[in-house]
Amino acid sequence: MNATPGAENEYSRGSGAPQRPASPGGTGGSGRFGGSSWPPSGTVRAAILAGVLLGALLLLVAEFTALYEVHTATSATPVRTIGTGHNDSYALIPLAVLAGVLGVGVFRSGSRPALLAVGLIGLVALLIALVGDLPDAHRTGYIGSFSTHLSNATSTPSAGLYLETLGAVLLIAACVLGFLGLGRPEPGSAPRGPGAPGRDPARRPQEP
Repeated sequence: MNATPGAENEYSRGSGAPQRPASPGGTGGSGRFGGSSWPPSGTVRAAILAGVLLGALLLLVAEFTALYEVHTATSATPVRTIGTGHNDSYALIPLAVLAGVLGVGVFRSGSRPALLAVGLIGLVALLIALVGDLPDAHRTGYIGSFSTHLSNATSTPSAGLYLETLGAVLLIAACVLGFLGLGRPEPGSAPRGPGAPGRDPARRPQEP
């Protein structure tokens, strides 16, 4: 018995696997960032905000704290105290304010560019502490003048150096840990790709 022309082609087309719409964010519908949690959970964003605000606060406090003290061999008390803000021209204040604003932005929207900017601010603050302030806090030389008396002097770090360093490290740590937290899959989320277990896109329901 001859089959109707074209019936075999229609049957083969009808019995094939249904076409799945392409995922707007990538292969297999895994989301815009390859299955990562986006936006991040409130707990992750709150932890990022806490770290950023604490780091920014330490930078602000460091600017109004002594960076180092100058000592001489003839005096037990420091002959001069240099503040952190005086030594770095108060450059940490705008950095701390900007970091705080960006931290609030990360908390509200989970913005990755804002989180990256927080890490860059922390890196700049760390360079200021290690390259600009640390050598001055360990300097040796002479103090006074030839008309009075020259004395051998050494500078020793004070609280300001440690506060600004810790604040910068906290900003960098918040950025790194934030990206690690944002990259984790959401709890309970299952893969949605063609190879996901329990789903066979090629299987059709049996007709009675």
